[in-house]
Amino acid sequence: MRPNPYRVHGMMQSYFTRKMTGYLDYKGIPWVLRRFPGASPEAMASGFPGGVPAVETPAGEFMWDSTAMIHHLELRFPEPAVLPADPVQRFVCYLVEDAADEWLYRAAVGTRWYFAENAAVGGFELARDIAVKMPVSCDQAHAAVGAHVLSSCPPLGVTADTIQLWVDDVLRPWMRVLGAHLARRPYLFGERPSLADFALFGGNAAHFTNDPLCRRWVEEDGPAVVQHTHRLLEPEEQAFGAWDDPATVPDTLTAVLAGLGKRCRGSAARASTAWPTSSSRTARGWPCARRTSCAPRARPCSPATSRAAAGGSTPSSSGRASCRSSRTTSRTRARSRTSARRRVRR
Repeated sequence: MRPNPYRVHGMMQSYFTRKMTGYLDYKGIPWVLRRFPGASPEAMASGFPGGVPAVETPAGEFMWDSTAMIHHLELRFPEPAVLPADPVQRFVCYLVEDAADEWLYRAAVGTRWYFAENAAVGGFELARDIAVKMPVSCDQAHAAVGAHVLSSCPPLGVTADTIQLWVDDVLRPWMRVLGAHLARRPYLFGERPSLADFALFGGNAAHFTNDPLCRRWVEEDGPAVVQHTHRLLEPEEQAFGAWDDPATVPDTLTAVLAGLGKRCRGSAARASTAWPTSSSRTARGWPCARRTSCAPRARPCSPATSRAAAGGSTPSSSGRASCRSSRTTSRTRARSRTSARRRVRR
């Protein structure tokens, strides 16, 4: 008998839908996709604020917020764990995940909708899924979702005037340092994927290795990122091993953190710009935790105002909302580090 699966209400060209499906595939948790334009009467009745994705449990409960959902599912399906046991590795894992969710997401939506070639492919694929559940043609859905997402981009510091800066100063340098690290190991922290790997996979699978212009940039700058994406697309074909020794920090991981410090704002920048050089690490290899409270030294990589580049006031959807399962809400909220941050997610 087929097991009663989790239902992922989302779209396969959605950043956070792919983050969730990559995680579910790795864990071997049965799931099916239900194409979802961002709202349904059933989800809204549970308190869902709208967005993509929402996940319906086998018991018929709805939950949302990718980070909160993964924390909840880790309690129910603890093996294989996606959070490193070492506390500092785990901190770095959260750091990279937060940067992927809150910063690289901006480059993803900007490159999809401000470059016509990407909009014609990734944007149309997204519209095709939306049209399944709405009484409109694909062309109408494409025009509507494009207008909606473009209207949400300026509060994120992403505009027609700044998108090339996002590509040149953020996205492509990031792919270079990430690719150099992944060329030496299959996943961020060793022989098995972490929460941060799935956060990066979501953007890569839905946008950066999917949309044609972005794909060419990634193949040129960080071909190992493409391989990382393909490994997580087919986890059943992979052999997984152990986490890296926390006492030995690869120089390429230090470069990844330095890259975040140079090119990100917010918590990722505050923590990663405090990352020490190899000569200032503690005896166990990692920096002491108190160093992460240093003041930020990163400069904005967009000429937009710091207020706009730091956030926006648009309502939340899938990326950072909350998880409303009556039995797990309090535990999940306690584990969601940034559930109060609100963004439009497409």
